[in-house]
Amino acid sequence: MSSGGAEVRDVEHELTLPEELLLLVYDDEKGSTWSTTLDVGLGGAVQVDLSLRGRVDVRDGDLVVLDATPTGEPVLDAALAEVAAGARPKPPKRWLTALGKDARAASLERLVERGVLRREEGRVLGLFPRTRYPEADGGPEARVRQRLHDAVVVGTTPDARTAALASLVRALRLRGEVFRGEDRRATDRRLEELSEGEWAGAAVKRALDEIMAAATTVVITTGAASSG
Repeated sequence: MSSGGAEVRDVEHELTLPEELLLLVYDDEKGSTWSTTLDVGLGGAVQVDLSLRGRVDVRDGDLVVLDATPTGEPVLDAALAEVAAGARPKPPKRWLTALGKDARAASLERLVERGVLRREEGRVLGLFPRTRYPEADGGPEARVRQRLHDAVVVGTTPDARTAALASLVRALRLRGEVFRGEDRRATDRRLEELSEGEWAGAAVKRALDEIMAAATTVVITTGAASSG
């Protein structure tokens, strides 16, 4: 992708990065098995997706809008409008939770609309309302996991979106959850290679590096606080 903001397009991928991330971490019965940092991850995924689409960049340490044209994806467009409406620019770290908390419910509903998940309303112990999102179509998640497996375990050259998702997995410390049963050292090494690789244009790579660094910092801080 050029630094002029041209959008990375790939018709193979019909899900957004936040939706793909949700499919990786969401359990049919328990919901998110990674709830303490889910908003951070989704906030990072939203920013990364917008960067890949040429909508945002990181300049002088702040997330800025390059192109306010809607993407056609409600979750991304809501985030894009929120960043554009900000009174003053803020660094990616300041946007992580703000964008992520709105992206969770909206992305789940979008996956229901796409027919990937289904919504089930119920009650716990007959008293407390609970909404579950069990899988309705396992194909999309299987394809997401296969792309990651090919890129990380097999070692094939990924497209920009798959490399971005792998970078998110590394930044958010999800290797063990996503690559269960695979060699830890080998997958760690490959995830590092993908995170540092030149799979996107210079402008996108610069933005993604700062977004990933911000997400990593917040996840480490959150982990330390919860274990203290």
